Amino acid sequence: MMVKALLKKVFDINTTRFKTGLLTVILVYLPIIFSVALHFFNSTDLTPSLKPINTEFIKKLGPFAVRVNVGMYIKNFPVFDLNKNSFVVDAVVWFEFNGDEIMLETIDKFSIDNGKIISKSPPDIRITGDHVLVKYNVLFELKTDLQFQKFPFEDHRFPIILSNDAVTPNEMYFMVDVTSFQLSPSLAPFGWKVRDLNVDAGYLPMMLDRQDKTKKTENPKALFIINFAKSSVRKTLIIFIPLYSAVLLSLLAFMMNVANTTGKISLAITAVTALLGYRFVIEQMMPQVSYFTTTDLIYLFLLIFSFLCFLAHLLLTRQYLTLTKQDSSAATDHIERTNSIIFIAMSLLLIAVTTYIILS
Repeated sequence: MMVKALLKKVFDINTTRFKTGLLTVILVYLPIIFSVALHFFNSTDLTPSLKPINTEFIKKLGPFAVRVNVGMYIKNFPVFDLNKNSFVVDAVVWFEFNGDEIMLETIDKFSIDNGKIISKSPPDIRITGDHVLVKYNVLFELKTDLQFQKFPFEDHRFPIILSNDAVTPNEMYFMVDVTSFQLSPSLAPFGWKVRDLNVDAGYLPMMLDRQDKTKKTENPKALFIINFAKSSVRKTLIIFIPLYSAVLLSLLAFMMNVANTTGKISLAITAVTALLGYRFVIEQMMPQVSYFTTTDLIYLFLLIFSFLCFLAHLLLTRQYLTLTKQDSSAATDHIERTNSIIFIAMSLLLIAVTTYIILS
């Protein structure tokens, strides 16, 4: 009987102990969900799909196609701003080829797709017999098509496409190995860490006429991909701690006695106004994109959630003031229980929707 009485007391939804326990569960659960979302590599960035240069394709090219080994060493990112899609790369680009098969002037015509070479040093040439190794110090600006749907939980694939538009694969093709793509050990853009590197080589056909498939051009390309993972949770904390702190004010209002009408309404309206005001702060930290991000979805949900809590408090207060005139204690107990049921429902809604948005 004592155990039964204790359980009844603990799980009495009208008690402050029960509401405090549920609020504690929320405070423990939310950081776990955020930690899970931040732990795994999560990128929706698209990378170009090159037509591969394999053994079969090389046979089709014939004996006059020249193989050129290519590599890149990135020394620094003078500019690295993901949110503004602004990047400047300081790198060494090198080519290795047979000097009897292709001229240096042809190699020198390389370019960076979706980018602009700001400066390029004269070639540093080393010749051993017919073997030629040429290096360039290159500073180039790059524009990428990074995706921010998961902001700020997103990771990124950063592609660099080196191309030579002066030749076709029938004349020259690139070969690249993962060991030929290196980054300076001290390279660490703020808030990001290099997870791994990938490379690929091939060509991309470009159709010049949709109705005539013979009108197309093909150029050799080398693809260098840097997978960047988050190394800091600073921005995530700055965005979401104030948002959820404001929402908790709405839930705390349910823990007040229904008789405290002024306090309940004040807390509820404070949550709504705090969320509205903080939107201007969030906007300064978000990438400039036209679609909704995870942050936008969470913000809109929390704003609607807080507004629903505010409406619930208004209705409960109105009902309480109406019944107070009738001096009905039983009716007051009914309002208190309704208040507790709404608190439980809103708490579960907060957990469920937050989990769905972050992990979907």
